[in-house]
Amino acid sequence: MNKFVLSAALAAVVASSLLSHAVCAADSNPLDNFYVAGSFGQSQYRADAKHADSVFQNLRFGWRWNGIFGPEIGYAYLGRRRDVNSSGGFRYKTSVNARAATLGISGKYNFGQNWFFTGHGGYLRSHRSLDDLGYDSGNTLATHKSWNNGWYGGVGVGYDLTKNVSIGVNYDNYHLQYGHDGGFRSKVNVAAFSSSIEYRF
Repeated sequence: MNKFVLSAALAAVVASSLLSHAVCAADSNPLDNFYVAGSFGQSQYRADAKHADSVFQNLRFGWRWNGIFGPEIGYAYLGRRRDVNSSGGFRYKTSVNARAATLGISGKYNFGQNWFFTGHGGYLRSHRSLDDLGYDSGNTLATHKSWNNGWYGGVGVGYDLTKNVSIGVNYDNYHLQYGHDGGFRSKVNVAAFSSSIEYRF
């Protein structure tokens, strides 16, 4: 967990530096270009699993030059997937819980009256916790944790309700890499479908 916190803190420091330089370069009131956005929806693990769908939550904070393009930082809860496995005649359950700190760039393009497209992407630092559970008892037999690097990207469409508030629907993809005991590594994509609300200062 310490590695995850340190990675998130480092991402925040780097993003703060980028934001500061961007603010200095702006001609208009800098606060007009800051935003905070929250998303809620469903995540889908692109992997064989009995229960591959889960809850998705995301919080992002950033700055856009002239309201169009700029850096962002965020935190995403990618949900918990569950599966039932068999080994040596013994059945057991696995529960995988994943989350990620993100650092990237975001863009917004307005079209028509109050409508807009959005896109974002960049680097992520993920934390993954896997629990092996007894099939009948449900007791935790073993826990495996992993911190890894990856990338994310997403697109959306939305509508400006007011000058400061907008709503939207989004599709995001998180490319995660998992480390396992014995040096084995695997990769998985997590798709997220969500609705969002954004507030611009």
